[in-house]
Amino acid sequence: MARRLPNNPSKRRVQYFKRIFQHLEHWHALMEDRGMSDVITTPEGEDIFLGDLMRGLPLLPQRQREAFELICLKGFTETAARDVLSPASKSSTPIQQAADSGLARMVAAYDSYQAGIWPPPLPLPAKSKRRSLMTVLHPLVRRGLEQTRKEILTQLESHQQALAQVDALLQQHQAPTQPAPNPRPEGRDLKEMARELASAG
Repeated sequence: MARRLPNNPSKRRVQYFKRIFQHLEHWHALMEDRGMSDVITTPEGEDIFLGDLMRGLPLLPQRQREAFELICLKGFTETAARDVLSPASKSSTPIQQAADSGLARMVAAYDSYQAGIWPPPLPLPAKSKRRSLMTVLHPLVRRGLEQTRKEILTQLESHQQALAQVDALLQQHQAPTQPAPNPRPEGRDLKEMARELASAG
């Protein structure tokens, strides 16, 4: 017995697509054998073009593509798909989630192509749910980091004071400047000046 379609219009539309995907080979056979139209009209009056349904398949991540192909194209149950893709796993939930995500991307790719936006824009990366490091630090770890910070600041202040003392000592004990030599008298020989001094004595 087929599952009841959801009441939410958006979710209901996705389920229409899922059922069309699950019977896609049958639809293609009818098109070839009986000349059936390649357009399927939903109960809400939307025309779905079968030739454009697979546009998004090459864009799916590998895991989503594998799950989508088994569940949505080949009609595997979630448990059977799990046995193929994750035989060691006891839960089929991850495979079902991958198939659902792949289906949603396939529908989005179809809509993008119909709107003339192709290739579709890349999806934004999901926001990380991890909290920042400072919000998950254990109180003891935080206290230790704060103490280390205080010690570093204290050492830095001590080094600055020592540097100021060294600068003061250097300024107080500057080397004496050498007096400038007396200029040599122009036009006079040193021997001549020595004779004059001797005679004056």
